[in-house]
Amino acid sequence: GCASVIATGTIIVDPNNTVSAASSSPTLCISTVLTAITHSTTGATGIGASTGLPTGVTASWASNTITISGTPSASGTFNYSIPLTGGCTNIYATGTILVNPLPAPAGAITGTTPVCQGQINVVYSVPAIANATTYIWTLPSGASISAGAGTNSIMVDYTMAAVSGNITVKGNNACGDG
Repeated sequence: GCASVIATGTIIVDPNNTVSAASSSPTLCISTVLTAITHSTTGATGIGASTGLPTGVTASWASNTITISGTPSASGTFNYSIPLTGGCTNIYATGTILVNPLPAPAGAITGTTPVCQGQINVVYSVPAIANATTYIWTLPSGASISAGAGTNSIMVDYTMAAVSGNITVKGNNACGDG
């Protein structure tokens, strides 16, 4: 052509996204508030939809930090993944949250009934309670556990002053009683 023309423009180079490892991979009980998990990010402008978080737990993003918080209402092992948005490269914040359940309700107690005052070594048992690590038995006045305390099968001695009443059992673990 007749004149020289110079084309100009600007090229913006976005940084690669980065994300730190989780500040923790917690283990907690169901219905207990999760101590916030944080991931630091660079290059991102936000987060996409998270996957794998327990019901009741959410992820949010502000000022280059992902915060995972809430109160889980489901138990299990939850491997989560949270995609970063904006910036370059497909990067995910990942981690694991382990939510322990309460023990299940006890089944029917089996054993001798009725019993006599002064009777010893009367056996009572309950089927194994899911998620229980110990068993808490409640006996009528004048009765005492002579063997098996904390297990799903006990032996009970009745004193001469024993009175009629109910026997109950519930499972217990680090999260509480079932």
